Formats: sequence, structure tokens, C-alpha cells
Amino acid sequence: MEQYGIADVGSNTMVLIIYRMESGIPVPVLHRSVAAHLIDEIHGGAMSARGIEKASGILKTYAAILDEHGVSFRRAFVTEPARNIDNKDQFLSMLSASGFQVSALSGEQEAAYDFLGSRLDCRGIHDGAAFDVGGGSSELIVFRDDHPVTAISLPLGCVRLAHLPLDTDACRAALEEARSAWPALQDSFPAIIGIGGTARAAGQLMDRLHGGAPCMQVSQLREMFASAEAGDPVVTDAIRKTVTADRLPVFLPGVHMILALADLLQATTIRVSATGVREGFLLTQLQETSAA
Repeated sequence: MEQYGIADVGSNTMVLIIYRMESGIPVPVLHRSVAAHLIDEIHGGAMSARGIEKASGILKTYAAILDEHGVSFRRAFVTEPARNIDNKDQFLSMLSASGFQVSALSGEQEAAYDFLGSRLDCRGIHDGAAFDVGGGSSELIVFRDDHPVTAISLPLGCVRLAHLPLDTDACRAALEEARSAWPALQDSFPAIIGIGGTARAAGQLMDRLHGGAPCMQVSQLREMFASAEAGDPVVTDAIRKTVTADRLPVFLPGVHMILALADLLQATTIRVSATGVREGFLLTQLQETSAA
């Protein structure tokens, strides 16, 4: 059975997933992740030489893994780390030399792939809103009749927020500005979809504390956040047991953004999606390949 290699070059982590297709659905068969922290390698508006070397080296390691598994289909996409840097062409050229076909995604493209991927796991939800709090940015999608009507990207993610006070007003300010610019965000959405690693980590923690996966209650998430901020030993112990070591430093800043998004959308429940941008990207790549 043919397999497909997808590499996700993000602000905090670089992930490789090998998929196989079952009845048109991507099913992961191998997962690798490296905490590259590329967002910290951007200085003076450019990706540092060390950052470029680090990213290309990890992709070469991933290419070797694909060689071992006989996977010839290899695509990589870069999200926030390739946006708004002066040496973008050099960065992408070095990544492409690793043996992957590399795409740089705009924030809007990332949001669109997030939505497409979430349809695989949340196909019964036809109208609503979805979000993905990443390392360098957060994507927000409003959809109706299974089609996105608004897809935006905000330059605030859990890694950037980790450099600010935990009670920062930056999230609320950015979201209020987005609400003014996008009328669809002025509606209320009692149940929203959480996509990506931050939402999944929060969902796993809330399931440990309260059960109820794949849904979590915003009120309980808010209580957890306040308890963690106050140093509650039960909650902090649960976080250490649930959240991976590379995500721990940025986990609470990411939850802060989730709560700000829930406030904006007037949500009471978050349905955590097991699928997202990687699956959406793969499906699109396969469609483009078959149409060529």
C-alpha cells in the first residue's frame, strides 16, 4: 500500500508523519517530532544561519526515515517561520535541498487546510467556528454549510505569548480588532472546534481531570488555567503528566489564547479535532497530483 510523507515545519516543532490512505482518509502510521524552536531563530527580520541549518538538518533526517520506509511521496510545508522574513527564498531553497517538495503557507492557506483537515474528524458539524493555536500564529475559521466564510491568521501563538506575561491583554486586543474587521466573528458560537497540538494537549489534560473527551468545557478549562496560574499542586502535577516536555513552557500561554478565542466567540464547549492542517494539506496535494 502506497504511503505518503508530510513534514510540518512550524514555529515550535517540526513534525514528520507517514500516512496511508484508507477509503480516502489519511491514517498516520508513523509520527516523529523535534522541538526546533525556529521562531527563536528569527533576528532582525531574517532567519538566522543557525536556524536554516537546524531546519534543513531535521528535514534531511526525516528524508532518511522516508528512505528507510520506501516512501517516495514527500511534501513539506512551512507556516509562520517563513512569513515576513527577508531571506525567505534562501530559507526555502535550503529546505528543498533536503529532498522534500516545500510549500510556504500564508496564514489564510493554513487556516483553510486546518478547516479541510478538521472535516475528517468533525464532519457532523456543518456550521460553526474553529481555531488552531500554533507556535507563532493562531488561525480562526468561521464556516457555514461545510464551507469556510472567514479564514484569518493572527500573529500570536503560544511561543510568542510565552515571552509575554501570562495575563497579557495582547490576545484580547488582537481578537477585538479582528472582530471589528470580520463581521462573521460578531456571531456567537456555543460549540467550537479546536484544531492542532495546543488544543489536543488541553483536551487531554481536561480529560484526565474531568473526562468527557473529545469535548471540553470552557468553564472547566478556565478553572484549570486559574488553578495552574496559582500553583495548585494537583493541577500542576496533572499538567506535567499530560503535556509533553517540549510543549510545557508554552502550554499555559496557548491555553490563554484558547480562552480569549472562546470569549470572543462566546463558546461554552470545545470539540477537539484529531485531524487538522497536515491532513488538509495532504488531501490537497493528492488532488493536485491526480489532476496534473
